Amino acid sequence: MSIPQDPPVPAPPQESSHSRTARRIGCLALPLVPLLLLAAIVMAPVWINDHRLARMVDRIQEFPLPPGTDFGYFDPQVEVSGDSGDCWYTIRFELSTDRPVQEVLNHYRQAKIEDPDGDLGDYGVAGWTPFDEPGTPVDGTSATKSLIIDLDGMYDDTWTDMRCW
Repeated sequence: MSIPQDPPVPAPPQESSHSRTARRIGCLALPLVPLLLLAAIVMAPVWINDHRLARMVDRIQEFPLPPGTDFGYFDPQVEVSGDSGDCWYTIRFELSTDRPVQEVLNHYRQAKIEDPDGDLGDYGVAGWTPFDEPGTPVDGTSATKSLIIDLDGMYDDTWTDMRCW
């Protein structure tokens, strides 16, 4: 006579090393979430203002150039600085021109290019030409000369952009 036996008990499922690793990474990453959110909150005004300045650079590049003038070798550069909540910007770009420097400067001084705040022509314009060591223009034999234009202005963002402090 045979004795009835209980059916075999299934072994508990074994946890794979992959799921353990994923769980550990998740547990380690969880405390980083608030720090990442804080970083995004702090950086958002910087990103927004950089976008506003990039749109102004686009408007400068779309503005008609003076006759006999082309953009130079490097892309426009933007610098932001500040003090006590005042935000200053400088947009620098190079032109290659056969026109007199004063004529090119007047062209950009009379331009009504929208600044980051939406104002028209609310910036200063300065220009300079590179010279070599003896004090003669770098490309003295050429009819065209290199001219660096700086557009300097101020935009409103007194409390949130950390570069303005």
